[in-house]
Amino acid sequence: MLFETYQRDERTRAQAGQAAGLWLGATQILLMGVIVYRLYVLGQPDEQLRDFQVVMGVSLFGNILTQLFLGGLLPVPTWKGMIVAYVILSGAIVGVCLAVYGVPAVTDWPRTWLPTLAGPAILLAVYRLVAWLGKRRIDRLIAAE
Repeated sequence: MLFETYQRDERTRAQAGQAAGLWLGATQILLMGVIVYRLYVLGQPDEQLRDFQVVMGVSLFGNILTQLFLGGLLPVPTWKGMIVAYVILSGAIVGVCLAVYGVPAVTDWPRTWLPTLAGPAILLAVYRLVAWLGKRRIDRLIAAE
């Protein structure tokens, strides 16, 4: 035998998973802090940090989608919940953008308003789909036992 195996119970497995999740979250927050520091304090151009931003996005979204699908732990939002979340997310983004940049010209709307309003809708739709698939997966596993 090449590796010694241990009989682990659910509690040990859950504690290890929680510790790993906390560590992943802490490192993601640190990486985000480095990105924000380099962008806004050091004034580095966005292009020089694109690789960090891509790794951060893949890490965050991969972690959430994996938990959604494999664990079925995160809630599946209702349609009413999705509408409320969309209004809050898009309202916050629009409010900040209007405060910082003002009202954009009509010719700039495809580059300003469209991503601002479509982005949260796409993220919420993908979240709902993967959460539903994860819940369905867990329900099938439970029914099979």
